[in-house]
Amino acid sequence: MARIEILHPEVRSKIAAGEVIARPHSVVKELIENSIDAYARRIDIVLNDGGKQDILVNDDGCGMSRDDAVLAIERYATSKLKTVADIEHITTYGFRGEALASIAQISQFELETSDNTGGTKIIVAGGELKDIIDSHRPQGTRVKVSNIFFNLPARLKFLKSSQWEKRLILDVVKSYALINPSIYFGLAESDRKVLDFVATDSFEKRIKMFFPNRVVEALIHLDIKIGAVRFIGFLTRPDFFARHHMNYLYVNARPVRYARLYRTIVNAYQNPKSPPGFVLNIEIPPSMVDVNIHPTKQEVRFRDEHYVLDLLSQAIKTKVFTKVGQVGFRTSPPVSATRDERRTDTKFVQETVLPYSSERVAELLSDRESNEFWQLHDTYILSQTKSGLIIVDQHVAHERIIYESITKGKGGSQRLLFPITLELMPEEYRAYQKTKLLLKELGIEFKEFSAHTIVIDSLPADAHVNRDDLVDLFKELDALGNLIKQRNEVAKVVACKSAIKAGQRLSINEMRSLIDRLFACENPYTCPHGRPIVIKFSLDELGNRFGRA
Repeated sequence: MARIEILHPEVRSKIAAGEVIARPHSVVKELIENSIDAYARRIDIVLNDGGKQDILVNDDGCGMSRDDAVLAIERYATSKLKTVADIEHITTYGFRGEALASIAQISQFELETSDNTGGTKIIVAGGELKDIIDSHRPQGTRVKVSNIFFNLPARLKFLKSSQWEKRLILDVVKSYALINPSIYFGLAESDRKVLDFVATDSFEKRIKMFFPNRVVEALIHLDIKIGAVRFIGFLTRPDFFARHHMNYLYVNARPVRYARLYRTIVNAYQNPKSPPGFVLNIEIPPSMVDVNIHPTKQEVRFRDEHYVLDLLSQAIKTKVFTKVGQVGFRTSPPVSATRDERRTDTKFVQETVLPYSSERVAELLSDRESNEFWQLHDTYILSQTKSGLIIVDQHVAHERIIYESITKGKGGSQRLLFPITLELMPEEYRAYQKTKLLLKELGIEFKEFSAHTIVIDSLPADAHVNRDDLVDLFKELDALGNLIKQRNEVAKVVACKSAIKAGQRLSINEMRSLIDRLFACENPYTCPHGRPIVIKFSLDELGNRFGRA
C-alpha cells in the first residue's frame, strides 16, 4: 500500500494561507496594500486585542462589484496580471491573488464593498462561504477579520501578547504611511486613537510627522537619478549620533527587507559606531527587480544587484558627505580682517576637544571657577571656568561613568521595585543566551520566565532605562556579531543603553553630580565608543569669534 498521498484540498489551502498570513500584522499589511491599489485616499484601521480578536480595515477606494467581490476571495483571483510576462511590469503592491483567500481561510471574515453602483457583503468562515447579501455603504471597501487562526491551533499558539502583536502592526502601518504621504492613515484600538497621520502633499512633511526635530534637523535630502535608477529619500548626517528609529527601505515604494542594501548604506558611512538613519526609496524599472520571491512580497532581488548597490554607494558618498564638510560652526571674517586673521578665523569646534591625559584632568579641575551649571536643550551641560567655558554631552558623560563603574565591578546593582518583563524576538533571545553570564557580571539580574521571555530584576546602580531601551540592548548585542563574547564590547552596549539620554532635563544637583563623577573617571574625555565628551572654549577663542581680538 502506498504511503504517499495527495493532500486534501482543504489541507493544501491552509498550508498555503500560512505562507501569506503569519500573524495579525500580515493581515493588516495585505489589506493596506489592497486599499492603496484601489486608489484609497483614506485608510482607517481598528484593532481589538492586538488584532488577535478583530482587525477592521476601511477605505474609500474604488470598491468592487458583486461579481468581483465573490471572485476576490478565491485563490489566484487578481486584476493585476494575466500572463507570466506581466510580472516584469508590476506597478501595484498586490498581484498574486492570494491575500484575501488566505485571510478568509484562517479567520471569520467579512467583506463589505461598493463601487458606487451597489453594495455587497460577503461572509466567510474558515474558507467556507456562508452568505452573500446586499449592503448599503458609500464607495470603498471594509474588511473585518475576526478570531485569526481559530481553525489552526498549531499556528494560534505561536501568537504573542496583544502588546507585542500591536507593536508589529504599528510598524507595518508606519512603513506604508511614510511612503504614501497623500493618504490619510488612522489606527485605533479599543476606541483609543493610536496613530493619526493626516494626508499631506510632500514626502518631507510626512517625515516631519514621524520623527522628532533633533532627527529631522540632521537629515540630508537625497534625490539622484543615475541611468534608469533613482534614489530618493533622507539620510542622517555622518556626524549625527543620537538615538533614532529611522531605518526604512523601499523599492518602488514597497517596504522591503534587503540585508545587502542596509550593509551598503552602513559601509558608505564607513561602518560608524552608531548606524545612520534613513528613509530611502529606490525607483527602478519593474523589469530590473524580482518581487515574486516570497508570497509576502517583502523580499525582492535586483536583476543586477552589484550595479544597483554600487550606484547607491556612489550616491551617498557624493551627495551626503560632500554636504558635511565641518563639525560645528565657523564665522565669516569681518570686512576689515587681515589676511592672517582670515586664515586663522575658520576653526572647527572638534579642534577644541580636549585630549586625554592625567595632567589635563588636573588642569581642568583646578580651572573650575564655580559650581554653577546650565543645561542647553536638555542635552549639553555648560560650566564656566577661569579661562573660558566647557561643554559636556550629558549622555556620553554618563556612559563613560557607567562603563568604568561596571567594568571595574564598583557600581553594584539596584533591584527594581517593578521587574520588567521582556518578550524577545528569536535573534534578540539568541543574543541574550550568548551574553547572559556577562550581563550578570555587569549588574543585570534576570529570570527566565518562559520561551523567549525573561524578567529583569536588577540593573546597574546608576541605570536610567525603560522597556524600549532594554529591547534595544539585545538588538545591539546581536549586532555585535563575533564581538559578542568580549566583555568590554558588551559593557559598552550596556553603558550606552543605561545612560541618561539627550533631551532629559537635569536638576542643578544632578548636573553637579554628573560632572564630579565624570572627572573622577580615568578617562573623562571620550566615551567608550570614542566620541568626545568635553569641549572647551577659551576666552581668547570667544574673543576672536566676537571680533574682540
